[in-house]
Amino acid sequence: MCDERLWHYTQKALGESIILKHVSIPMEETIETIVDALAVILPEHPINLLGFSMGGYLACAFAVKYSERVNGLIVVSNTATSLLDSVRQQREIALNWVTKQGYGGIPKKKAIIMLGQANKVREELVECIQSMDKRLGGTVFIQQLKSSLVRQNLLPRLEKTAFPLCFAIGSDDALLSNAVLYNMKDSERFNVHVVDECGHMLPMEQPIWLAELIKHFFKSN
Repeated sequence: MCDERLWHYTQKALGESIILKHVSIPMEETIETIVDALAVILPEHPINLLGFSMGGYLACAFAVKYSERVNGLIVVSNTATSLLDSVRQQREIALNWVTKQGYGGIPKKKAIIMLGQANKVREELVECIQSMDKRLGGTVFIQQLKSSLVRQNLLPRLEKTAFPLCFAIGSDDALLSNAVLYNMKDSERFNVHVVDECGHMLPMEQPIWLAELIKHFFKSN
């Protein structure tokens, strides 16, 4: 439930050295059909991919299916695995509620939970999360929940790819599994970078850190 404003702070930190081109998630019903739609939208020549949260998972799904079209991939606030059981149950409850009662937007309390401890008091971030959510609305909320409930663990397939790959994670991200991250750090293929004082909304919470990672990763590759 984010639009191009998610990347505002990171783009500002990048300056003109690298230009981010936002791609909205296609309105399709499954991960597979979303990836197929992205295959039509994205260039056929090798590109640099940067994906956040659900977009990070989709970027991974695209990359394993169309590896020849990926020059490099940074995954932000996602581990390319299936949802935690607790997270999936929460989303199923939310989906059932919205289907019956309608969508009233993300509550302020929920928006605050998305942020790391040091950033929970930053009203501009909370307001931006709520504003992006409001702009996209109930139809997109239902589509994104439904299409992303069933997710395969893509790590085994990613491990066999050859393109440069790294993961950027916030230390306080409650939506990700610490056990999965621990196992990923043991793999030479998964270059995991963790930034302190940061929750799930890493591009907004730690834009300077992320901008430096982006510049170093894509320029060195």
